[in-house]
Amino acid sequence: MMSHTAIAACLALALVGLVAGAQADVVQVRVQERWNSTWRAQALNQVPPMAVLHAPLTPFLDDGSWSLNISAIPSLAKRASEYGVTVIWTCGGMGQFYTLTVEERMKINEAWVEAAKPYGLYVIAHVGTTVLADAVTMAKHALSVGADAVASVPPYYQNPGSISELIEFFKPIVEAAYPLPLYYYHIPGSTGYSVKMQDLISQAEQSLPALLGIKYVDSDTLDWYNIVQSYNNSHVLMFAPEPKLQSFGLGIGRGTVLAEDFFAPTYLRMHQHFVRGNITAAQTEQAWKYSAMAVFSKYGGGSAERAVYRRIANVDLGPCRLPATNFDESNWPALQADLQAVGFFDQVPPAM
Repeated sequence: MMSHTAIAACLALALVGLVAGAQADVVQVRVQERWNSTWRAQALNQVPPMAVLHAPLTPFLDDGSWSLNISAIPSLAKRASEYGVTVIWTCGGMGQFYTLTVEERMKINEAWVEAAKPYGLYVIAHVGTTVLADAVTMAKHALSVGADAVASVPPYYQNPGSISELIEFFKPIVEAAYPLPLYYYHIPGSTGYSVKMQDLISQAEQSLPALLGIKYVDSDTLDWYNIVQSYNNSHVLMFAPEPKLQSFGLGIGRGTVLAEDFFAPTYLRMHQHFVRGNITAAQTEQAWKYSAMAVFSKYGGGSAERAVYRRIANVDLGPCRLPATNFDESNWPALQADLQAVGFFDQVPPAM
């Protein structure tokens, strides 16, 4: 027979359990009230009909300290818009976010929001980091300066043990950014963390309804096919891998991840040819993109892409931050000549 003390202890534990359960129910109700179907419809309506995403390079000064060159961003926004870009993804991998301080990232986010306004560009402020408090700080700031959405990579040193843990990591971020939507940066080749996006979206529908979109940088085409078939109307799904043409057959999604804005014209032409049934012309565009990419690869890849903005946007993006390798300036004439030979400087967006 239990003593009075033991009974009291059991009752106390039961009461604690009931209170915790009730609190969890209250939180879940609040989540569903905040990020409800009306919120989702409005959030989707704010996204451009075709999300052509550009993840800009971060401009630095060649001052020995790689200081930010914020003054270059308005010119970059103008050029991106002229190419046909509709979405800006700030401080991504192309922008070397992993080398930037929180203060620098907030300055970049604010500058892009302001520079994007004249061109109607949709700005997704990437706030992802392994330090949750920093991500929350950047999310609050993104909301305060008028970003359209926030985004995050998963924790990329110590990975979450489950999708539930990943979602718990994101909850303080979406609370800080409310009512902005969240985009997930799915890039397992860099983060070392890979889960099926079909499983993430499915679980997030109830526990993280603020999740609006996926930046899909993964070679798992089956997972892409599955999410497009199931969630293309309720989420913003943007495909990054090459060849871009493969996504048309698997399911186009809401848009594409170009990284480089100067490839927007060929993507738009490719898409236009495909939807009109001219597959040969679409394949020609894909082949042309490969030829241009080969030129950049020949001269250093990303560092050569930084250099070309001197000509296409009249902006010197400066050097990369370490540990990236900088462009060999002796190759500048040859880079321009080879790009000219493939018609890189002559491309224009198609009439849509």
